[in-house]
Amino acid sequence: MGKIPFKVSARTAKLIGQENFANADGAIIELVKNCYDADATHCMVFFDIPYPKVPETLSVQEHKHLSSIKGFSASWYQAKGKNYILSQKIREQLKPLQDFLNSQASIYIVDNGTGMNESTILNQWMEIGTGNKEVTFTSDSGRVKTGAKGIGRFALDRLGTQAEVYTYSRQKNNKSGYYWYMDWQQFNQPNKNLTEITAELTEKNTSLFDYIQSSLSQYTKAIGLFKSRAFAGGTIIRITDLKDAWDEKAIAAIFKSLEALVPPIETGVEFNLQLQHLQSPKEYGQVETAYFDDFDYKIEGHYDAVKLKMACVITRNELDMNIVKREYSHLFKGAKAPYDLTSLSKPSVKISKSIFELLTWPKDNDNTYRLQKVGSFSFSFYYLKIRNSSKEEYPNKDFSGSERAAIMEKFGGIKIYRDSFKVRPYGEKGNDWLKLGERVSQSPAGAGQRIGDWRVGPRQIAGAVYISRIANKQIIDKSDRESLVENDSFKIFTSIIIEAIHLFEYDRSVILNKFYKDATIRKENERKKAIQAEAEKLANKMIEERNKVSQKRNTDYSVQGRRQIAAQEKKAIKKIITSGLESFTAAEKDNGEIAQVRALASLGLIVASFSHELKGIKNNAEEIEVLEDIFKQLEPTSRQLSMEYKDGLKIISVLRKDMNKILHWMNYALSSIKSDKRTRTLLNFDTYLKGLKQSWEKALTDRNIQLKTFDRTTTSYDFRANEVDMDTIFSNLISNSVDALNNAKGKRERTIKISVAFNNNNIRIIYEDTGPGLDRVFKKDKDQIFLPFITSKKDKEGKSIGTGLGMYLVKGTVTDYNGTVTIVDSAHGFKLRIDLPARKHTSYEI
Repeated sequence: MGKIPFKVSARTAKLIGQENFANADGAIIELVKNCYDADATHCMVFFDIPYPKVPETLSVQEHKHLSSIKGFSASWYQAKGKNYILSQKIREQLKPLQDFLNSQASIYIVDNGTGMNESTILNQWMEIGTGNKEVTFTSDSGRVKTGAKGIGRFALDRLGTQAEVYTYSRQKNNKSGYYWYMDWQQFNQPNKNLTEITAELTEKNTSLFDYIQSSLSQYTKAIGLFKSRAFAGGTIIRITDLKDAWDEKAIAAIFKSLEALVPPIETGVEFNLQLQHLQSPKEYGQVETAYFDDFDYKIEGHYDAVKLKMACVITRNELDMNIVKREYSHLFKGAKAPYDLTSLSKPSVKISKSIFELLTWPKDNDNTYRLQKVGSFSFSFYYLKIRNSSKEEYPNKDFSGSERAAIMEKFGGIKIYRDSFKVRPYGEKGNDWLKLGERVSQSPAGAGQRIGDWRVGPRQIAGAVYISRIANKQIIDKSDRESLVENDSFKIFTSIIIEAIHLFEYDRSVILNKFYKDATIRKENERKKAIQAEAEKLANKMIEERNKVSQKRNTDYSVQGRRQIAAQEKKAIKKIITSGLESFTAAEKDNGEIAQVRALASLGLIVASFSHELKGIKNNAEEIEVLEDIFKQLEPTSRQLSMEYKDGLKIISVLRKDMNKILHWMNYALSSIKSDKRTRTLLNFDTYLKGLKQSWEKALTDRNIQLKTFDRTTTSYDFRANEVDMDTIFSNLISNSVDALNNAKGKRERTIKISVAFNNNNIRIIYEDTGPGLDRVFKKDKDQIFLPFITSKKDKEGKSIGTGLGMYLVKGTVTDYNGTVTIVDSAHGFKLRIDLPARKHTSYEI
């Protein structure tokens, strides 16, 4: 036999089409998108729903009208007086009646687009799966067409079983319109091939206005809307015998969906959309798009996938600059752009970064290819506070929290628009596709508390990301068009957006940190004044008590009396002093708890760094059962030379080594949280470094890394510190060095050096290793390494492998001791300088 063709059953074609429209909302949205693709500037959706729910009563006229329609059953309603009431029998099973009433409803979708001529209907509209929009992907006016699969006409079938289309082409030589009718129930007939399914096509000379007027003659508002708009050409779709019950709730839901669908104002696209419920003409109307004229921050940006650059404009609108200049100008003395007072007075600041710098990715061929493949895109985000925290003392502008809440309820979330149309469900309520909520839970600090630590929540930000079928070919629609395929390009795409958001988060935290610190200093001064007042009060009370005692002594000269008075005086003064010290003891306890939390955080980072070892230890521990089985089979004396016995010895040796490792880390963990390490005492760095070296000896030796420490102080000093805080600094630094040396390429000396000296009343610590040095993504801004969650260690999806907290903890701990930490340029390896203020005690020369 020769070549034979496949046959496609009509039912199969219908099922394939229906898979693209999970719900009625999606089907209506698809048809509205077709209006956009047809270059329409006006699109109107009319719901003609006479009976959104089963009526309890019918008038005689309504009953007469419905009785004349095929399919109406006389048993559904019973005559009662001048009306007809729902029969008791049908109440138990309303579906047949509801289906009948749905069949009397209609949905109209009208546009003033290009319309279709006979050729377009025959060669494109009637071809299922046509690739027309993939070949001709832009409209006559330059719009990028939203559809590409060629199965959008199945949206008609999803909504109802009958469909009528009247279309009139805008082409100059066009002299007539075309009427197309389709009964979608044909697809349900068994054993029928796709080629046997037919639609009716008739040429008509009726204008669009005349057609819509004859169809909706009783609805004056709908006719008026149509009449007020230019309709030289276009298409009218009417869908009947509806499959869904369109009650008020369902129509309200589609109106809300269309609000998110309409292209945002920023796109500059003229596409006006109206929705009307013909039986409730005052309920709906113009479908508005998102517009934000009141916001705290706005960030607009463009990612250039060719130049691999990110360009952003950040607009600051949060602070009342009149108050800032009048009351807080002293905070900005010496500040540099873009955080000086002059920059803050300007409406916006421009930022341009290499995408490698933004993502902290190494620049190599693989990453370059992946970042280019994502394609160029733009975005605009708005940050809106709903309320001012009572704890924050920032000079913010006044705003209406209720108005902002209403706007965010309607338009909140970051949405994705492909070629001006929203991609569902991104940015819809409950859809936190960027996982902003998780970021907040990981870093819940206030905006001004620590620079770079604040994270914006998913309901505090609104906006859009604009992609295109042309520029972003690797960001692909799923087959149901309800979301995007989360492939490698999509994951990188989300990483870029998150880092762009962080630009604004960082900017806000830098500015508000000045006010936070100022408020903290003022509160501390107020606390000191309160303590001084309390101290004065205590002193006065002590003098008062002493005076009382002195008066008693003048009148009582007996030995026994003087002893009693002395005892009373001692008791009173002791009580007063104890009361005064209690507050300071509580403060010391709080500091100890803070140090303990920091120690536990550092310990978690270290355990994470060596998690691969712990997994290996766990696997080896499982060999105990094997060891037991082997030795049960062995004779202690006669089989000592057997292979099984030797295997047993090897397993025992491995387990012994692993046990030593476990004991080492257990000892380290337990020593990190001892109470004496959480108490501020005089600390001698020579003694401390010897203990540190001993603690790390086992782990470093196993990795062939040598730790060298040098105490070069020639001056005796007083330095009070929690030992656990010093552990936080050095354990995080050493852990980073271990990772760097393990990942370093080529042969090199594997050394870590720590030296301590006394310099200008500071304890100066130089930390260095022989690893590959600071990653080049941090070369431009070295201090970026101290921000929370910043790390150059990434997986292939661009996600951070490490926690990004190690250097942040180092910086925070040094700052708590009023010290400074500086990355030092080094030709070989990584180098860092820490200066901690200490009191000079005794100077001597060596």
